[in-house]
Amino acid sequence: MPSSILSHQAPGLILKVKYPNKFDGTALCISTLVPDVNIIFDPFLSFTFRNITHSLLGLVLITLPLTLILTMIFCTYIGPFYANLAKRNGIFAKPLKYFGIDQWVNLKKKKYNGRFFIVASYSALIGGLTHLLLDLPAHETIEIFFPIIMQSPDFLLYSIKDYGTINMGHTQIDADLTVYQLIWFIETLITAVIAIYLLRYIKKHNLINKWYKET
Repeated sequence: MPSSILSHQAPGLILKVKYPNKFDGTALCISTLVPDVNIIFDPFLSFTFRNITHSLLGLVLITLPLTLILTMIFCTYIGPFYANLAKRNGIFAKPLKYFGIDQWVNLKKKKYNGRFFIVASYSALIGGLTHLLLDLPAHETIEIFFPIIMQSPDFLLYSIKDYGTINMGHTQIDADLTVYQLIWFIETLITAVIAIYLLRYIKKHNLINKWYKET
């Protein structure tokens, strides 16, 4: 799977820039992150939570409700907090402002009415689905149809270069570069570049301020 933060948000940013009035941008971006919450919970569970979060079932039962909750929290508290940081004079303020974080103060204007829940809901489902689709060729198993778990096609599991075992203290890492891992690197790089470009594009064209003036 591409990187959870930045890379996975590229499809959501594309949709928001292309169709600003049809999607909730915050819900789109947060939903592309939610399927990877399994990283937090898997160490404490006796089963692989990823199998659920990366499935169509998980899209409805986990990604949708969690995205709605996190969107409201982010727009009310987290987004404006970072916007205030971006407006200060400091070492971190300049890059935040460069990528438009200072405009996140507008998120406090969001109204949690019926339209919000409709638009944010389908935005969450679409954003989460883009995560699942990007992950399909970049992992050794396919969980999208959980509870049915399938192994990825053999050509994705093919070993391009086996570097053996790398010892890092008490941890051993199997450094076997497979096709699906190579796809992961390529997807991560391309989508990260797209996301960075779009963040700067949104800032240069003052789009967040314009979007909230239109609502």
